[in-house]
Amino acid sequence: MPERPTLKTIGQIAGLSHVAVSKALRDAPDISAATKERVKRIADELGYTPNVAARNLYLRRTSAIGMIVPAMGDNTAYDLIFNEVSAAAAALDFCVMLGSSHRSPQLEARHCGMMVGNQVGALIVAPCTSDVSHIKAACGPTPVIFIGGKTDLEEEYALVCDYRHSGTLAVEHLTGLGHRDIVLLTYEPENRTILQKEEGFSAAMKSRGLTPRILRTGNAADAMRAGMEAVKLLLEGGGLPTAIWCASDYMAVGAVSALRRHGLSVPGDISVMGHDDLYSGLYPEAGLTTLRTPMAEMGKAAVELAIALIEHDSRIHPRQVFRSSLVVRGSTGAVRP
Repeated sequence: MPERPTLKTIGQIAGLSHVAVSKALRDAPDISAATKERVKRIADELGYTPNVAARNLYLRRTSAIGMIVPAMGDNTAYDLIFNEVSAAAAALDFCVMLGSSHRSPQLEARHCGMMVGNQVGALIVAPCTSDVSHIKAACGPTPVIFIGGKTDLEEEYALVCDYRHSGTLAVEHLTGLGHRDIVLLTYEPENRTILQKEEGFSAAMKSRGLTPRILRTGNAADAMRAGMEAVKLLLEGGGLPTAIWCASDYMAVGAVSALRRHGLSVPGDISVMGHDDLYSGLYPEAGLTTLRTPMAEMGKAAVELAIALIEHDSRIHPRQVFRSSLVVRGSTGAVRP
């Protein structure tokens, strides 16, 4: 395998020191335009790429950000937010090191330790539990930005979702269509995100003089199956409501599938809505009314905060709250008389 060209290689061909070559490639003002052009032409011909690790070591800085999420794949929101983080970081010449904890706190802590060992300047973590003490212990002085709804806004650096507000929006939409018997479907494991959705839903229902019904079944790792199981339990119990709000879109897709399998129409017999707005492309036939989580905005904000921490820029606020917005499609409709 041929050796990778270095600044010294370019300097030998150009008759310059490696310092002069470095300056030319960085467009330093004390290097002539002709020399810069010649050096850059030689670098292109050799296929030279900068040794970022060596440059960062020399400058005592880093251009790497760590990111750890509970899972990746079509049944989670994390692949989307990673895409947003990765794109926002690349636009600012930063790379992102990704780790998936598979919803294991032990693996989460291990990823943190390895990334800190690889000199990331900051970590963006969507934790798998509301207890983040193991993450902070593993990261030490390296700053950690917590994102999502599982952690408290009181953390030093936090970008969180107000899921209580989601409950308010869901109840407002469904009661506006005449629904009074509404069930919220959630799943295990219990965390701040689930509890906030349940609390927001209950408060919004009670403020309208309605009785909140909450059914928690199944697991976040297989939310579609959880939605199907929940509908089965409602049918067996004889307590099918006129409307269902699900903790996630994937759960809602499972609920719609189970309802239709039992000969019920959506939204004719029962209205169904989800949360996140992730699957309109994957399941267009569902036409799912949902609450859109601002993933792009959160991803961009997380990168901006991470870089600000790396560069010791205190102008960006270390804590931000994001809210979902209602997206109405065809899975919700007026209650039947």
